[in-house]
Amino acid sequence: MEADDFATIQELSEALGLAERHVSRQLRLAYLAPEVMKRLTCGREASAVSLYDLCFLAGKIWGEQVGLALGDRLEGSER
Repeated sequence: MEADDFATIQELSEALGLAERHVSRQLRLAYLAPEVMKRLTCGREASAVSLYDLCFLAGKIWGEQVGLALGDRLEGSER
């Protein structure tokens, strides 16, 4: 979307052949703090955070994300 190939999430999802809701969730992950991504992908720490929870986490400011990403339960996520 940054390259201006697609104006909307709907256009992107149609081009990829994926559900719009799925694409929207995946795009939210782009707003995760770099430190969160580093710890989740390269760290040796065990984390029980799910992709579902990470979508809620992405709406928080970066300073809050690190502590919440490694916690037992994320605030704001409802199941």
